[in-house]
Amino acid sequence: MSVFKNIAIISKISDSSVKDSLDAVVNFLNKKSIRYFLDQNSCLLLKNKKETSIEEIKKKCDMAFIIGGDGTLLRSAQDLSKADIPICGINRGRLGYLVDISPNHIEENLESIFSDDFTIDERISLEGTILREGKEVSRNISFNDVVINSKDARMIELDAFVNDEMLYTINADGLVVSTPTGSTAYSLSSGGPILEPTMEALLMVPICPHLLSNRPIVINMGSVIKIKLSDNIKTNASVTFDGQISVPIQANDIIKICKSDITLKLIQPPGINFLSILREKLGWGFKP
Repeated sequence: MSVFKNIAIISKISDSSVKDSLDAVVNFLNKKSIRYFLDQNSCLLLKNKKETSIEEIKKKCDMAFIIGGDGTLLRSAQDLSKADIPICGINRGRLGYLVDISPNHIEENLESIFSDDFTIDERISLEGTILREGKEVSRNISFNDVVINSKDARMIELDAFVNDEMLYTINADGLVVSTPTGSTAYSLSSGGPILEPTMEALLMVPICPHLLSNRPIVINMGSVIKIKLSDNIKTNASVTFDGQISVPIQANDIIKICKSDITLKLIQPPGINFLSILREKLGWGFKP
């Protein structure tokens, strides 16, 4: 008997291309007489009126299938991880480093999962707090990255501190603070290294810095990072959490970033691991 009894199904918003995968998951669960709950978009795609809210899913479900790309998974993780609900991603996006199951192998992977043949890959999150004149104005979590950047293509000046010690002042388009999970996301596009997801490390990666000497740096996961905006900032800037939540910031604001107690539990069927995902997504080991 499977350890999972009540399954949530959450689908990518406004994307009919996920319907084939959604049908495959629902048909499998129906065949196995496994109870499931559909989010709003899944109901729309299936023309099913039995919609279940995220709050109800958090109370009723013990695992969730996310059908879409990494963005859909990260958006769902903001809520589900706080309820300690493990997640399994079915890839209907583009690259998909977090959504492990291919649309062509849904039934065989679900068969493994519901036969209790799977592993749980636990990923850390970051907690980002925005302080203005010493008062907290916003606090959010992220599993990939916290990004400070300009919204009007102008450079911003930032002072960066690690454990209250000055690291550097940069003039750049922004700064990415990334978990090992997020090292294959915005951080990688900005020139950062790929980190193995279970490493006890964080990444700080400048985005298009004015000085080429401002390079990515890997620091201890237990570090507390503080980013202070220049007092003469004249641009629209924001802090973005996993590309899902964006908070405007202004001159002299301080962004405090540290490891959170909340973790993301990813269910992985047999044969799926970080190195196999890298080989597939980045085309490593294939002759041109």
